Amino acid sequence: MKALITEQTIWKIAASGFGIISGIAIIAFMNQLNFILNPVDYSNSSTHFEPGKELIDSSVFLTGKVIAVLAGSFFCGAVIKLIYFSIELKFIIAAALVLLLVSFIDLVTAPYPAWYWIISIGIHIPFAIFGYYIISFIRK
Repeated sequence: MKALITEQTIWKIAASGFGIISGIAIIAFMNQLNFILNPVDYSNSSTHFEPGKELIDSSVFLTGKVIAVLAGSFFCGAVIKLIYFSIELKFIIAAALVLLLVSFIDLVTAPYPAWYWIISIGIHIPFAIFGYYIISFIRK
């Protein structure tokens, strides 16, 4: 009788899960640090979205959020590759898509500028793959 899922696949999924958890933890820590270093005033914002009015208009604050997403995605790919060296790239991309989903939830909660949307959506997969390849290069 053939097994439905192999032990190697279970370890790959576990490595991907730990990479996702690590990436989200790094993003959360760096976002919290960004809030401390660059406080944003939410008191003048309305409770609903008005076109043309961004809740957060501080480019320094948004740049800090972009750096947090970049670092979290990079370390997600790197941690997965560190834990399971012979993992395929599809697991890295799947983990980056989970991080993208979490980031999308953040994007819809507040009206961010369009440039932040574009960068935030497009940064996860390339930097997770970059972290994957950096660890591959270091281990050779």
